[in-house]
Amino acid sequence: MWRENFIFRGLKHLHEEGVLTILGLLWLILLLGGGAVYLFDRGSDGHSITNIFDAFWWAWVTMTTVGYGDFTPHSMSAKIAAAIMMFFSVALISFFTATISSIFVARKIREGRGLEKVNYHNHFIICGWNENAERMLEVLFQQSRGTWLQVVLVNELPIEKIQDLTQKFKSYELAFVRGDFTKEQILRNANVDKARAVFILPSQAAVDDEDADEKTTLTTYSIKAIAPKVKVYVYLRLRENRTNLRRAKADGIIVADEFSDFLSAVQLLKPGLPLFLTEVMRGTDQHLTLVPVPRQFVDKPYREVFFDFREQKGQTVLGIYSEEESMGVDQFLSAESGDYLDAFIARKLKESGRTLTEEVRTNLRINPPDDYILTERDQIIVLQ
Repeated sequence: MWRENFIFRGLKHLHEEGVLTILGLLWLILLLGGGAVYLFDRGSDGHSITNIFDAFWWAWVTMTTVGYGDFTPHSMSAKIAAAIMMFFSVALISFFTATISSIFVARKIREGRGLEKVNYHNHFIICGWNENAERMLEVLFQQSRGTWLQVVLVNELPIEKIQDLTQKFKSYELAFVRGDFTKEQILRNANVDKARAVFILPSQAAVDDEDADEKTTLTTYSIKAIAPKVKVYVYLRLRENRTNLRRAKADGIIVADEFSDFLSAVQLLKPGLPLFLTEVMRGTDQHLTLVPVPRQFVDKPYREVFFDFREQKGQTVLGIYSEEESMGVDQFLSAESGDYLDAFIARKLKESGRTLTEEVRTNLRINPPDDYILTERDQIIVLQ
């Protein structure tokens, strides 16, 4: 169905641009010109065009200015018909070439302005822009460590700034969609339903912190309505708005300056720890990463993978991270419309912001016990 819709939209666009009309006229001229030359030349002496197929071949070769010379009109009337056909065909082919060129040029200009739909798949989307966004892009590409990465920016930055970013990160797949990221159509232009994850930044154009967080919450609701399976991570300015984002089903929440009080206290008591965290987060020489549990360690105790990574790779395993789907409440409620108790429970859960369907639950185990049994769902947190 989607292929049929794609073809239909493509043909509609070509018709609106006049391409199909020009093609139709070219085929009409080919048929009329080839047919006229065949009819006028058929009874003349020494004619080379002996059948209608040769006439159409001659017309096609002549219209495209290839001119093999294998067939030529012989009679005067055939030559006049050929001259008329050549005049109109050259003019139409010029129009056809100019129209196709203008379509591609216009499309390229619209892409540069962020007005076209992005065709990325399994990509990352960054909604919003502030003073930390460019550094975030740098870290994102740096941490990817050469893996194939596609990123789409959704914001309302000036064209000059977008061009600077495109030039700066020209070695990477970076696209841009212009518009208000709270709008459904803008999110669809970023191909959000095919995205790997979305990160929402507070916009620098927001009136205040509360306004920025409201836009973040609204965008989270919109994304989850369009693509429930896509991961949505958000950056909040106000800690008290965390509950709203949990109701919106945000998969990860970062609050501004959430760890500043902790780091300040630790700096006094244990000065080395903030320095350690800074170096790890900077990711220059050593950095944190997630790797799947190697196949040979599935169903094996944690201590085996810990010592193997340490002895064989010189890396330290710090913990285990996993995601698992929990059963939804709707699996326990009756599907019969007459069960008013189940309907009442479902309504109250929705009002409280709880979902009825399956949810993805994350588990983090820092320094797990030696006898913890690893599974296929687990990922290893490694300092390398």
